[in-house]
This record gives sequence, structure tokens and C-alpha cells, in this order.
Amino acid sequence: MSYLAVMLGGALGALLRFLVSTTVNKYSGLSFPAGTLVVNVLGSFILVFFTVLSIEKLSIDPVWRIFFAVGFLGAFTTFSTFSYETIALFQDGEYIKAVINVLLNNFFSLTAGIAGLIFARILI
Repeated sequence: MSYLAVMLGGALGALLRFLVSTTVNKYSGLSFPAGTLVVNVLGSFILVFFTVLSIEKLSIDPVWRIFFAVGFLGAFTTFSTFSYETIALFQDGEYIKAVINVLLNNFFSLTAGIAGLIFARILI
């Protein structure tokens, strides 16, 4: 059952990542991978928020936790795309953008994770 939960969650997370990322990139008007930044930051917040709530407050079946945390959010956030886009920026000579991409993804994803922890603890 866990395998099916990961598979279905992953399919939904990957689809939503594609939709969010392409929409952000389309409307941001930036020559910067803003869509990946948005999904990584949002996913970091949601993962920590959900994990803290599901462990400390709610009684959620482990299969649903696996579906959401491993499947859905594992596919929604994307370190591999972040890595590829950063390397592509370096190869294109966009050194400053590449460094900014690394700093923004790491800083805001970690900050969002801390915010998720704080908000979940407020609700407990």
C-alpha cells in the first residue's frame, strides 16, 4: 500500500510542480528560474508544517503521511531541477544569477521550513 501511496502522490506532486513552475516562469517576466524557487520554498514550508502537525497534533494514518510527504511533496519540490538550472546559468556565463539562485533557494527554503515549524507549533 505504501508503494501505491508514493506513486499516486508523486504523480500529483509532479503535475502540480509543472503547473506552478511554468505559470510562475510565464508571468514573472524574469530571465531567472523563479518557478523552481517558488516550488522549493513553498514545498519546504508545507513539508515541515505538515510533518510537525501530523506527528505532534493530528492522528494521520502513516500511509497518508507517506502519500503526502514522500510522494506528493517529494515530487513537488525539485533539487535536481534547481541543480540543472544553476549549472545552465553558469554555462551561459550568468555567474551572478547562478550564485543568486543558490543563495535564494537555500535561504528561502530553509526560512520557509522554519516558518512551517513555527506555524505548526502555534496550532498545537
